[in-house]
Amino acid sequence: MKNVLIVGSAGYLGRSYIQMNKEKYHFWGIDKVKGDHSEEVVHKEFVADVTDLWSIKQVKEELEKESVEMDAIIFSIGINPIQSFYSISEETWDKTFSVNLKSVVFMIKELYSIFKEKVSIVLIGSQNGVVGHEHRIDYGPSKAALIQLAKNLTLDFEADNEKDIKVNVVSPSYILNHSNEKLLKDSFEGKKLLKKIPLKKFVQLEDVVGTIDFLLSDYSKAIRGQNIIVDYGYTIV
Repeated sequence: MKNVLIVGSAGYLGRSYIQMNKEKYHFWGIDKVKGDHSEEVVHKEFVADVTDLWSIKQVKEELEKESVEMDAIIFSIGINPIQSFYSISEETWDKTFSVNLKSVVFMIKELYSIFKEKVSIVLIGSQNGVVGHEHRIDYGPSKAALIQLAKNLTLDFEADNEKDIKVNVVSPSYILNHSNEKLLKDSFEGKKLLKKIPLKKFVQLEDVVGTIDFLLSDYSKAIRGQNIIVDYGYTIV
């Protein structure tokens, strides 16, 4: 079975991907908190700050000790402080870009030595990196930059004679889950958002998980540096 590293393994999307594919892959995880995974599902989950390269280096060394090489990495990380131009501080701006963008670049650099010859990397973006949204002054640009990053990484990796590294982005719309179900289904704000979606449906976790899995597979070998938007049409109008 392939080894898949989930960065953000304790988050709802990371957990969902693991649960829906637990019979298919060997999973490893990194998150700032410990998830509730059993050892049968996640071989090892490392507690680490993605913006602290020393802690990521420790993770890599632990994986090297066990002779683990990665077939795929999913970067399901990001912070969304809900800020506007009028409220954003320089400290919050820098933190958002550090977590959502900078950490991805330098984690890939740090983990490169444990990549197999053929590797799939999926970055989790957002529809807010494609269209404008109020109170996303830092989050939206950070996700837009992540989408551009996939293109630039693809061109850089084209010159790599040692490894075939495929990088793509999945940008979901609002994902309906237990934590936001009441907000999205019952609130005025949720109904307002639903009106913007041409198919009048909120994205389900399985919609996003299925797209990620396609991008990890060989069926998507010709898809490089692309942003796959999963939104029931939210961004087309």
